Amino acid sequence: MSLKIFETILQDLLEYYLVLDDVSLQKHLNDPTWAIKERVATIDDLQVKIYPNDHNPPHFHVVSKNKEIDAKFTIEKCDLISGNMSSKNLKKINAFYQGMKGKMVLETIWKKYHGDNV
Repeated sequence: MSLKIFETILQDLLEYYLVLDDVSLQKHLNDPTWAIKERVATIDDLQVKIYPNDHNPPHFHVVSKNKEIDAKFTIEKCDLISGNMSSKNLKKINAFYQGMKGKMVLETIWKKYHGDNV
């Protein structure tokens, strides 16, 4: 494995763990699989993700590579639950969601981890 790949992996992991609150950090330490996430799509610098051990309502996360954007949207209607995003990026997320497979893929991945409660 090249040093650059190794550094990138470590940097992503450190950034992820350093922003966790105490409760979430403890969950990670007790169950290493808790941190697993599924990247659904990448839209420019936005990553669309679903976390397997996440809570209801069914939702997906959108995080920018520079971590300036950290938002949540409902899977049911693509309503913004939390976070801030420019109207330009909101349009990108809505275009993905309304695309041929957007909502269907989100529902399928949520169901894979959480059952049929979408």
